[in-house]
Amino acid sequence: MRRRLAQMVLLMLVFGLAACAGATSDASVSCSGSFKASTRLGVGEGLELLGNLTFQIDTSGALSGNFAGGGQTSIQVVGQVSGRSVNLAADLGGGQYLFGSGTAQSIANGCPTIAGGSLAIESAPGSNSAEQVGSWFYSAQ
Repeated sequence: MRRRLAQMVLLMLVFGLAACAGATSDASVSCSGSFKASTRLGVGEGLELLGNLTFQIDTSGALSGNFAGGGQTSIQVVGQVSGRSVNLAADLGGGQYLFGSGTAQSIANGCPTIAGGSLAIESAPGSNSAEQVGSWFYSAQ
C-alpha cells in the first residue's frame, strides 16, 4: 500500500513539473539586433535600410520598436510574432509604407534570433511613389 501511494505521488509530481515546463511567461521581452531591408524590383529607386532594430514583444505577440541606421531618422516598426511567423509594418514617410512577412529560423528567450522574409513598399493613394518588392533579414546581437 505504501509503495503504491509513493508511486502515485511521484507520478503526480512528474505531471506537475511537466505542466510547469510548458507554461509561458507573462512578461514582455526586449529584443535587439541587426536589420537589413532592400528592394530591387519595381519602378523607381530601390530602398536599402541597414542598421539596428530594437523592439519589444508583449504577451499577446504584438511587436513594437524602432529601426535606427546610417544617420537616418528613427523609423517606428510594429508587427506580430506568432510561433515562428513574423510580420512587420513601418511608415517610411513621404507616403511610403513597408510591409514584411517572414519566418524566424530560431528563437531564444522569446526573441527571434534569425528571421527574414519578403517585403513590399506600398504607396498611399494619391502619392507619386511606386510599389517595390524585396526582402528583409534580422539577426539578434
